[in-house]
Amino acid sequence: MKKMLCFVLGLCVGVFFSLIFVNNHPEVVSKYTKILFSKKKLFKNSESPLRTPNNYIFGLDVSKYQGLIKWDSVKQSHHPIEYIFVRSTMGDDRKDVRFKYNWKEAKRVGFIRGAYHYYDPNENSTKQANNFISSVALEEGDLPPVLDIEANSRYGQKNLITGLKNWLSIIEKHYGVKPIIYSTRGRHTSIVKKHFNEYPRWVASYTSKDKIKNINWAFHQFSDNIRVKGISGPVDGNDYNGSLKTLKTLALQQ
Repeated sequence: MKKMLCFVLGLCVGVFFSLIFVNNHPEVVSKYTKILFSKKKLFKNSESPLRTPNNYIFGLDVSKYQGLIKWDSVKQSHHPIEYIFVRSTMGDDRKDVRFKYNWKEAKRVGFIRGAYHYYDPNENSTKQANNFISSVALEEGDLPPVLDIEANSRYGQKNLITGLKNWLSIIEKHYGVKPIIYSTRGRHTSIVKKHFNEYPRWVASYTSKDKIKNINWAFHQFSDNIRVKGISGPVDGNDYNGSLKTLKTLALQQ
C-alpha cells in the first residue's frame, strides 16, 4: 500500500511539472510534436510494404519532384524494382532539371529505364517531339518513349488528338519503335481507347485492378505514395503486366 501511494504521488508530481513545462515552453513542445508526427522527418528512410503480386513486375517513375535520388540506396530497396521511367521533357522547350542525372544513374545501378514526355496540349506538337528527341538518346535495352497525356487543350479535343497523333508519328519514325501512352483511366476511356488503341498503354488508377480489368494495359500506376530507400519523399509505383522476359522484349533491340 505504501509503494502504491508513493507511485501515485510521484505520478502526480510528474504530471504537475510537465504541465508547467508545457505552459512555459509551448514552442518547444510544438517543435517536437511536429517532428514526432511528421512522416517526412521521422520515417524518411523507411520503406512502405510490398504491394506488387508475383505475377507483375514492379517499377517506379521519377522526376525532379523526388529531389536528389540516392540511386545506390534505391538499388538496395526491399521493393523488387526492375525498371524506372524518368521524366525528360515538358511542352515545347522545358526540360526536367534532374533528367540527365536520373537517366544516367538509373542505368548505372542496373535498372531498365524509360523516358517520358509531359504533353502540353496548348503548345506545338512538332516542337514538343523535337524537344524530346534533342534530350533523349535511347540505347539498346531502354524502354520505348512515353507520351504523358494529362491536360485538356484550350483549342478543343479535336485539336488535341491531331497534335498527339503528330507527336507519336514523329517519335515513332525517329526511334523506330511504337511509343507508350500514359493516361488516367478516365482519359483512356475518352481519348486513348478511341483513337490510340494500337499503342502500349500505361494507365494511372489508384484503386484495385478490377477497375482496369477491361483495359489491355501494359503498365499500371497503382499508387503515388510508395516509400523507397534513397528517395526522400513518396514516389509513384507501377506494375508491368507480364514477365521480366517480356518486359525486356518490349525494350529497344539492337
